[in-house]
Amino acid sequence: MELKNFKDFYEKQEYVDYNESKNFEQRQVNKRIEELSFFTNIAVFSIFLVFTTYILVSLLASWIAIPVSIVLSLALYISVKKGIAKAIKFMMK
Repeated sequence: MELKNFKDFYEKQEYVDYNESKNFEQRQVNKRIEELSFFTNIAVFSIFLVFTTYILVSLLASWIAIPVSIVLSLALYISVKKGIAKAIKFMMK
């Protein structure tokens, strides 16, 4: 960028808004937290699925136990997630 006079200086000057840079960093942190939350949810569901499958296969035939364990682990995951959310709201009051 070549400046020949002050008019060029004022036309080509760039202003940096530091609030935007802080917001950008905060958005990046929020994005990473959402990704971590997503993978944590998958891991928790998988753990519930493994435990319920193991228990039900030992009690029932496998062709019955596996579909039942998928439904049961999903219901367990949703109920635990809602219970934790309610407990956090209760503790925040």
